[in-house]
Amino acid sequence: MATPPTTVTAPDAAVSTAAVPEPAIALDQEPVVTFDDVLAARERLAPHLPPTPLLRSTTLGRLSGTALWLKAEHLQRTGSFKARGALNAVLQLSPAQRARGLVTLSAGNHGQALAWAASLVGARCVVFVPATAVPTKVAAIRSHGAETRFAPSMVELFAEMEAHRAAQGLHFVAPFGDPAIVAGQGTAGLELVEQCPDVEQVVVCVGGGGLISGVALAVKGLRPGVRVVGVEPEGADVVGRSLAAGRCLSMGQMTTIADGLAAPFAAPLCQRVIADNVDDLVTVTDDELVEALRLILERAKQLVEPAGAAAVAALLTGKAGVAQGAATVATLSGGNVDLGRLKGLL
Repeated sequence: MATPPTTVTAPDAAVSTAAVPEPAIALDQEPVVTFDDVLAARERLAPHLPPTPLLRSTTLGRLSGTALWLKAEHLQRTGSFKARGALNAVLQLSPAQRARGLVTLSAGNHGQALAWAASLVGARCVVFVPATAVPTKVAAIRSHGAETRFAPSMVELFAEMEAHRAAQGLHFVAPFGDPAIVAGQGTAGLELVEQCPDVEQVVVCVGGGGLISGVALAVKGLRPGVRVVGVEPEGADVVGRSLAAGRCLSMGQMTTIADGLAAPFAAPLCQRVIADNVDDLVTVTDDELVEALRLILERAKQLVEPAGAAAVAALLTGKAGVAQGAATVATLSGGNVDLGRLKGLL
């Protein structure tokens, strides 16, 4: 059995219909992101980020009834796929925006990625994190020269960040619901199709939806017939709830060990892309995440954080609904796990 999950937001109503926080920078029209944007992001990122490997796992494939490959995004710079989107966004900033400095909110992985990207261009970066954030992720953010500020939980995070942004005149870089972020994450999808041309199904972890939005755009753009499945933690499924409701919701309480997937609200841009391009969305329990993490470590010899095991968990449980023997790619989205916490999980 898994260790008791960590509550990552305040214990009030589980789902809120209150207005979802909007980006601090007003837009004249609804943002959109296209397959061409993903292609442009690949050209932009190529000098800085080499492709991550695609690893064959015969044992996990046998256990899931698939011909399985693992897209090793936990081996990306800063330990997760987030480096793709963050750098794509930073490289498109105007000189004035860079001079003002950057601000974001994050459970840890986006914060690390943005801090790293900001350091490449010499921009100030401030990252708001919940008090429950994994200490090693906070330390990694600071190691790239960024400032960290804390809020009591993910629920209060956006309001406190927005107040600081307004007071300091900083430029907000969203963790998932931004065209540049989605396009950057989509480069992982371009790579996996090129690395596995015969892929039939792609299974992707889902937090706020930036990764699956980008990957789905890329995969469907290259191979329209490939089935794309998203996987959320059972205790932090704001994307699925929002799709079912037909509007973006925010989560008042999230209880999951997968802090990297505990997005406090859904983003309109990601919801639109997911609705148009993702074939199915499923949830997994914390116990299933832990079992997948253990098997990935034991059989594939790869160390991931709980969030990074979500796609494999959906395959091992059969929840992904993957056809028997299908050529399948699952994302290992992040590897920033605290070693003390890992001991408890294992």
